Amino acid sequence: MKKFLTYCFLPVAFVILLLIPELNSVFGFISDTENLENRKLNDRPEFILAKLDPFPEAYEKYYNDHFFMRNFMNKLWSEFSIKYLKKSPSPKSIIGKNGWLYMTERELETYLAKNLFSKSELDSFVTEISNRVKYLESIGTKYYFVVAPTKYSIYPEYLPNMYQIEQRKTRTDQIINALSDVQGVNIIDLRETLLKHKLDYEMFKHTDNHWNSYGAYFAYREIIDRIRDDFPDVIPAYPLDSFKIEELNVKGGNIATIINGEYIFRETHQPEIKFINQKIYEGNPGNYPVTKGFPYPYEYEKVDSTALQNAPKVLIIRDSFGNALMPFLSANFSESVYIFDAWQYKLNKDIVDNEKPDIFIQLSLECHYHNLLKNIYTY
Repeated sequence: MKKFLTYCFLPVAFVILLLIPELNSVFGFISDTENLENRKLNDRPEFILAKLDPFPEAYEKYYNDHFFMRNFMNKLWSEFSIKYLKKSPSPKSIIGKNGWLYMTERELETYLAKNLFSKSELDSFVTEISNRVKYLESIGTKYYFVVAPTKYSIYPEYLPNMYQIEQRKTRTDQIINALSDVQGVNIIDLRETLLKHKLDYEMFKHTDNHWNSYGAYFAYREIIDRIRDDFPDVIPAYPLDSFKIEELNVKGGNIATIINGEYIFRETHQPEIKFINQKIYEGNPGNYPVTKGFPYPYEYEKVDSTALQNAPKVLIIRDSFGNALMPFLSANFSESVYIFDAWQYKLNKDIVDNEKPDIFIQLSLECHYHNLLKNIYTY
């Protein structure tokens, strides 16, 4: 019996274990758990005899994304790391105090002031914004540069102690200081208003890097207040009693999803704010070509309209922070055109020329300003 186990059963079992992943890739008799990564997984590369050099690296990337029960094992490791090691299983996130989660990479670098602009970069930034202002003024459009803060800027107190630092000058401060002397630039820095109102309302989701409905509402109020300085006929921002407000208990947001913890970390008091009576209608899109490679083509263009025919028309070049802002902002204008240009923050001159807006809003998360420098327009 011992010889049978040693010379027959164990080798055969070993060979079967080796074959199971390959057999499963063909027949799919064992299902993996759902992949929740916010990216496109690598496709199987085509084997071309005449082009063998790139194949090994490409296949390794494919295999690392598709090996047997990959998602299931990642989920097990994530749950172990979160529950027992009390740390994030991914370098892309930080688990803070009281269940607050933070993105790392550019957001953390901005908070730690590790990505400051050089003088030449600042000069290029100022030149580009100045050129945008001049062009927009030439067609009768007002330009507003809106700073959307990261969670780090509003809630640093929930970071782990190792990230508790004294306030320092960031690239956002650099940009605002550099633009303050540029005539015609209307800067709306939302950090101050969110810091003020966080004393009464939570401004950000605990498990996501985006502001919640309260954060978006107070951002909307600040933007409208500033625009009314130039356009006094724009109706004031709607007060909170114009809305129906509910608290939802939902699964965790995008950071929780990154670490496979969307059911461990939940949003237990997520506000949902909806108009009671105000009517916002779906407008007619321009059907502009979507930025190549943009992973969310269905979000590229959105058009809203209202019955306020004499109100200004606004064009907003936005990022994902615009999602929660749109339901509020659209209520104050005759027509609102939103373009999510894949975090490029271009002028999008062709769209501007076609839409002929009264107001141009550049909404940018403060850690993404470098993208604007990559997309300077030749005027």
